[in-house]
Amino acid sequence: MKRFVPCFVFGILCLVLCLTVRNASADVFRNGQKICFYGDSITHGGRFHYMIYDYYLTRFPNAKISFLNAGVAGDTASGAMTRIEEDVFSQDPDVVVLMFGMNDVGRGNYVSAPSEDQLRRQEGSLKWYAESTAKLAGMLQEKLDPHFIFLTPSPFDQTGVNDRNNNQPGCNDGLGRCAEIVKALAAELASKKAPGTVEVVDLHAPMTAFNAEKQKKDPRYTIIGPDRVHPGAPGHLMMAWLFLKSQNAPALVSRVVLEGETVLSAENAVVRDLQKTDGGLACTVLAKALPFPIDPGAYSVLEDLPIVQDLNREIFCVKGLSSGNHELLIDGEVVGTYTAEELQEGVDLAMNDKTPQFRQAQQVRVLGLVRRDTEVILRNYAAVRWYLRRWVDPDDLSAVKKIFDEKMAKSTGYFETKVPGYLANWENRGEVLRKLADQTEELEKMRIPSAHRYEVRPCAP
Repeated sequence: MKRFVPCFVFGILCLVLCLTVRNASADVFRNGQKICFYGDSITHGGRFHYMIYDYYLTRFPNAKISFLNAGVAGDTASGAMTRIEEDVFSQDPDVVVLMFGMNDVGRGNYVSAPSEDQLRRQEGSLKWYAESTAKLAGMLQEKLDPHFIFLTPSPFDQTGVNDRNNNQPGCNDGLGRCAEIVKALAAELASKKAPGTVEVVDLHAPMTAFNAEKQKKDPRYTIIGPDRVHPGAPGHLMMAWLFLKSQNAPALVSRVVLEGETVLSAENAVVRDLQKTDGGLACTVLAKALPFPIDPGAYSVLEDLPIVQDLNREIFCVKGLSSGNHELLIDGEVVGTYTAEELQEGVDLAMNDKTPQFRQAQQVRVLGLVRRDTEVILRNYAAVRWYLRRWVDPDDLSAVKKIFDEKMAKSTGYFETKVPGYLANWENRGEVLRKLADQTEELEKMRIPSAHRYEVRPCAP
C-alpha cells in the first residue's frame, strides 16, 4: 500500500492556491442537472471531465447528474458555432462548461523571431477569439440561459525541454491573454445574469506556475504532454482538482469515531453492531460514499498538490486503545497496521488499495474509462461532421462519399482518415448510443456503497 503524505513544493503550493479562482458562491452540481463540456481536443478525448464525473459518481451515489462530452478535436470558439445546434442545443443542458483557446491562439505564428506579419496575425487571432467567444456565449445565453462555467485554456508548455524541437516561444503568453479575455467576458456576462450563474475556473495560471516551479529543478518536467498541447494524466487530474475546488467540493468521504462501545460520531456513514473485543472492537460500517478513484497514472502529482487532502478523506478513528500496534481488518482482510496513537488521531483509508471500498471505486473508474471510449466514438463522428460541413451536408452520405473519393482518399490528415469509418457506421450510431446508456446505467449501480465489517485487534506481541 502506498501512503500519500505529500512533500509539498512549498512555493508551488502557495502560488497555485493564490492563483486558483475561488468562487464564494459556487456550489457542487445538483441532482437532476445536465452538464455539457464544450471544447476542443482537450475536451474531446481528454480525461479531466471524466475525472470530475468519477468524483460525482462516487461522492454522491444517490444523485443522477448527466455529464455530456461536446468536445471536437481541432475546434475553435468560432468553429464551435457551426455545431452548436447538434452538440449543445439539442441536449438542453442546465450547465455549459466552455474551454477554447488552444486552437484559436494561432500557434503557428509563435516563433523565436516573429516577423511583423506574424505579430499582426497573433493580435488578429486574439481579437477574433474575443469576438467569437462573446458571440458563442451570446448564442448559448439566448437559446438556453444556462449556468456558465468558463475555463481558461490549459497551458501550452513553451518552456519544457524535450527532443522534439516543437517549442513555440510566446504561445503560452498568448494563451494567458486568452485567459484574460475569458475572465473579462465572464465578468460582463455576470453583470447581466443572476448572481452565481456565471463562474470562471482558472486553469491557465495555476498550471503554468506549477510547471515553471517544477522545471526549475528538472527542465524536462512537464504537466503537459510531449506535444506541449495535450495534458497527460497528472495534468488532467490537476485540472479536475482546480475545477472541483472552485465548486467547494467536499473532501469528506466519511468519518467514523469510536470508543469502546460508543459511536462518538459518524459523518456520512452509519455504524451498527459495535462491540468490544479482546483489546479492540468490531462493528459494521456503511459509508454513504466511496473514495474518489484517482487514476494511478496521475499519482505523481499527488506528491506536490493537496488533492487527496482536498477531495479524498475517509477517516476511521478509534480512541482509548491500549498502546502498541493494532491491525485493522475489513471483511476479514488486514488492510493496515497502525499504532494506538495513529488510530486515536484517525487513519485515512481513501487511498488504501487494500480496502474493498477502494477497489469498488477503482472498478467504477475503470468502467468509466470504457464508457469514455464509447462516448469518444460519438465525438469522433461529431468531429467528422464538423469538418465536412465546410463542403457538404454530412447527412447526405452519398455526397460525403463523392467528396471523399475526389478530394480526401489519399490524404493522411486526421479528419480525412476518419471519414471511411463515419460512412460505414454513422447510420448505426443508435447501437453506440444504446451501449453508452447501458454503461451509464451500470456505472450508477456499481457506485452504490456496501456495508463492511470492521475489526480492530492488537497485534500479537
